[in-house]
Amino acid sequence: MTKRPLCRALSILMVGGLLLAPAALFTGCFGGNKENSSKESPITSLLSGNTLEAKTAALAPYVEALNGFNGHMVTFDFAISPTLEKLHSGEQMTSLSLPRYADLQEELDKARADKSISGVYEDIDAAADAVRAALKDLVPLTVKMESYYSSKGYLADNHAQGAQMAQQFIPLQDAFDAAYGKLDAIVSAHNKELRAAQLEQLKSEGKKNAAAFTELNIKTRELADAAEEETMDAASAETKIQEILALNDALENTSELSSYKGRVNDFVGSVRSLLANKTDANYNTMIESFNRLIDAANRMDVNTLDGTGKK
Repeated sequence: MTKRPLCRALSILMVGGLLLAPAALFTGCFGGNKENSSKESPITSLLSGNTLEAKTAALAPYVEALNGFNGHMVTFDFAISPTLEKLHSGEQMTSLSLPRYADLQEELDKARADKSISGVYEDIDAAADAVRAALKDLVPLTVKMESYYSSKGYLADNHAQGAQMAQQFIPLQDAFDAAYGKLDAIVSAHNKELRAAQLEQLKSEGKKNAAAFTELNIKTRELADAAEEETMDAASAETKIQEILALNDALENTSELSSYKGRVNDFVGSVRSLLANKTDANYNTMIESFNRLIDAANRMDVNTLDGTGKK
């Protein structure tokens, strides 16, 4: 590939779209088994002071907010990226497509107003507040910009106000990008911790399907992370693929799991296509395939996979 026009969108998807953990995936108290309480694992220590359920409940609103924002960015990258490029270059426009800044602001405001989760993740609280601060001036400006272009204001003033708003937008958007990137990374890191904790718990409980499903989510993320890199090594990628396929085969062939298992195979195929021919088209297909895999995973209830959860 000579260039990676969707690199930014993939980076966003890789963090947001890979946040697979809706609250339904984590139930019960981690480390609640008295027989194992004296054998505290690194994960148990990491989550000390809170149950898996409490940690997940605190993370869930941010997962949902970022997934919504990131998903829109990826889906409409074909329109959003050209708009952002033109705004930065000063090129005149007759329409624009922007990220959903206002929706993100609303979701983050709601999360920070929830006293029941405040303080569980102090680093997320601080990062979310930084993003909200960046959105304070950005959101009203983008509302004006969208009104200006939808009403064709540029025909009345020969693009004068459009150029003025573009100059105001650039530093605000740059500040937002920096703050959002930090929040995205912090939420992703905590989600990874929770999934590792969940996997440990499921294995200790002998829940084979649920454990395989959770480990698949972890390993497909690792493969997607590797696929993002220009220097992805085919041999090491194939090693990860074989691990993923073995776990996928280990899952029972139930109607509930069939769609998910198919998405895993589709994603693996898209990565192999990218390895064989590193074109922008194959790169974008890999993004889309991974996104569909995430969607299938988010529809699963891990508590039912071994026949012991709610039906």
